[in-house]
Amino acid sequence: MNTHPAFQQFAHSTRNGFEQFQAYALIALDASEKLCALNFGAARALCEAASAAPIAQPGSDLEAGFAKQRETQGQVLEQLGNYLQQVNEVVSGAQNELLELGSRHFEDFQASMQSMLEQARKLGGVEVVQSEAAEEPRSRAIRKAA
Repeated sequence: MNTHPAFQQFAHSTRNGFEQFQAYALIALDASEKLCALNFGAARALCEAASAAPIAQPGSDLEAGFAKQRETQGQVLEQLGNYLQQVNEVVSGAQNELLELGSRHFEDFQASMQSMLEQARKLGGVEVVQSEAAEEPRSRAIRKAA
């Protein structure tokens, strides 16, 4: 294995990137699992509400039937509100986790880049690149003058 610091830092950055990807995937899988559970629960509740809703029979008391339907519909709307609230909680929780993870990843990336720049500055590579960049416009000017 190569023990050059740049290769070690590259390997560390690669491993860190893979770990970040794995963490993102786990957050997404956890959120999708919660959403599937919510959807199955909502489907079950909808089926129960549909089977509990009375069907108006000819010759029966229509007013009592309508009252029962309004009550059932009120329960369904309440369950729908609870479902939407739970979906919002799952989505916002996953979004917060992703944002926190992303900000930590960006801070690590920033520190790694700063470290690499410091190492490059110590090696003197920055001054060479800057001097070459400064000489380039002069050579263009000389070529234009000729």
